[in-house]
Amino acid sequence: MNRAEKRRQEKLARKAAKKPRVVSLRPGEQAAGGVPEDYLEELASKGIQLHLAGRVQDAENIYRQILEIDPDHADANHLLGGLACQAGNPAQAIGLISKAIVRAPDRPLYHFNLGTVYQSLERLAEAVDSCRNALALKPDYAEAHFGLGMSLHGLGRLEDAAASYRQALAVKPDNAVTHNNLGAALQGLGRMDDAVACFRRTIALQPDFAVAWNNLKSATKAVQYADGRLVQNRDRHLAGLGDAARATGEFAMLEYSLAAFRPHRADGGFHKATAGLPPRDDEDVVIDRVSDADRPSGGPPELSENLIALLHFGRSGTGLLHSLIDGHPEISTLPGIYLRGYFNAGVWQTLSAGGWRELPDRFADMFEVLFDASSAKITPGILGEKIANLGVKEGMTAVGEHRDESLSLDRETFRAETLGLMRRLDRVDPMSFLQIVHAAYEKILGATTHKQTMFYHIHDPENFTKLNFLRYAPDARLLMMVREPIQCCESWLRVPFADNDYGQVADKIINMLFAIDQVPFRVRDSVGVRLEDLKNRPEDTMGALCAWMEVGESPSLYEMTAQGKKWWGDPSSLDYGKDTALSPFGKSSVKRAVGSIFSATDQLVLGTLFYPFSVRFGYREPDQAGFERDLRKIRPLLDGMLDFEKAMAERSNRDHDAFKAGGAYRLLRAGLLERWEVLDELGDYPHMLTPLVPPDTGKTDT
Repeated sequence: MNRAEKRRQEKLARKAAKKPRVVSLRPGEQAAGGVPEDYLEELASKGIQLHLAGRVQDAENIYRQILEIDPDHADANHLLGGLACQAGNPAQAIGLISKAIVRAPDRPLYHFNLGTVYQSLERLAEAVDSCRNALALKPDYAEAHFGLGMSLHGLGRLEDAAASYRQALAVKPDNAVTHNNLGAALQGLGRMDDAVACFRRTIALQPDFAVAWNNLKSATKAVQYADGRLVQNRDRHLAGLGDAARATGEFAMLEYSLAAFRPHRADGGFHKATAGLPPRDDEDVVIDRVSDADRPSGGPPELSENLIALLHFGRSGTGLLHSLIDGHPEISTLPGIYLRGYFNAGVWQTLSAGGWRELPDRFADMFEVLFDASSAKITPGILGEKIANLGVKEGMTAVGEHRDESLSLDRETFRAETLGLMRRLDRVDPMSFLQIVHAAYEKILGATTHKQTMFYHIHDPENFTKLNFLRYAPDARLLMMVREPIQCCESWLRVPFADNDYGQVADKIINMLFAIDQVPFRVRDSVGVRLEDLKNRPEDTMGALCAWMEVGESPSLYEMTAQGKKWWGDPSSLDYGKDTALSPFGKSSVKRAVGSIFSATDQLVLGTLFYPFSVRFGYREPDQAGFERDLRKIRPLLDGMLDFEKAMAERSNRDHDAFKAGGAYRLLRAGLLERWEVLDELGDYPHMLTPLVPPDTGKTDT
């Protein structure tokens, strides 16, 4: 429910509260459907009061009661449409709100909310029309200007989007979200100084605006690329932040994120950012009891202490490895990547806001997909990413021998188990509660022995998430799945490249280039496992991995399962079939030819920048002289567009100069040049991830 609608409903509710009366029909009073109009208005007000009080089902019943009397009642159709949208039924919402518009075409709020539903469906042209209809009725409608800007932004019409955002700010100049979105549009247009100024203004208005801090990081880095070289102008662009902003943990995280473009020099930023995280003492939740006699007997519960965290490297087979780990008699692991955002900023504050007794229910609400894989509810993940239907996308609604089962977990049993475990502690924090979640999960599944090792698929954490996890798990070890980098990168870029989403393509290339030598790998016991070794030498690889994890080997390591049930693979895989299960050790993915995205020139550039990693992990033979020649050869290529970029520009009918001026292009160039300059100076990336080397037994198959 948007703010304008909320204010209108509150006004109606106050009006109803001022004139309380028992509503009944009286002889001779008739209006729509033979019922008094003021009766329907008061009934609508009652529904709004219930709606605002969180009694959504009761409100819906009221709205439907009104429609039984007057099927064309504007407010009832509109409000019911809002509920349908919130319930994940946008098509129904469109029908209801459209019906309201037919009855009352002069209400701008109806048109605006219809546009919001269209936008949620990415029917952006229709969203544009709806917002313009709202503005024709109310030219100073700030929310409609903003909504129009959002839709135009999504259509790639950045100049028009920026104009709409500015009109919204003319009405409401202190709206932080609008300043942020204007900055994003300007960044896309290559107006980097103006974009940085917008993000600084956003942060001044709302210092905890995480997306704005992330955008400021990208813009500040992108603006360092100028005239084909890196310019050290970071301090000038950050100087506009006020003292209050610079004193925050967000600023320390920003500095670390920028320093991480030179990972071998980022230790100071890493430790400063970690120190800037919210104090752990503030996050402890006390287990309050009337007396010590309330503590259950038996002492503290047994929780998994040996913690392994799984990270991805592009599209490198983390889902496969996770499915093989599932079912191991010594390892506790939850399905999929459901909890990858558990250590995100604000998550624990939300979970713990009601005290320890509410933790299980709040957890089950936030991570509903763990309890019902078919849930469409959005699960916390990467900043700015909203993934609904995660269980469906992870293949968890079609498991079992006949592919007709969907994973689930009983909420009431989970609640009872977690509360019972927490009662045996004096306090709980994010890490101990995660351990309790695992212990409760295993007990529900029928585990009869304690599992000492917890396998946590954190997958692709933001810097805040990663550092927050590491400070709560000081003994955790890090495991990254890797794959031949050019092949891996092409596989990961397949969807955004096909969608011509250059921003996503640039982000993913940067992510992979800087994943291999990040600071956490030298402050924690960390290894990289090659997908090729897992495919070609599964027994040797699994044996070496078990030794590193300090667990025994098990037949379950060669079966793909999720929550103990047969898992048929990642539905987004090119090898995924509806009728046949993926083979855990099939070779098609690691034998796939490269060249679907990257030309020979592109491969030369990226292959040279990945050279130290490729040699370290055995993907290339050492050739120092050839590497040095290639390093000289690719430097001038970085000043122009690569072939995959030219293809994307041509598909979008963008002029090459305009393409190169954009923020995403400049950010990628800054990243490429950072990698090139380190190799030019040192000939290597210091502190790279250590490979897990399986023993050479000559075995190639299970």
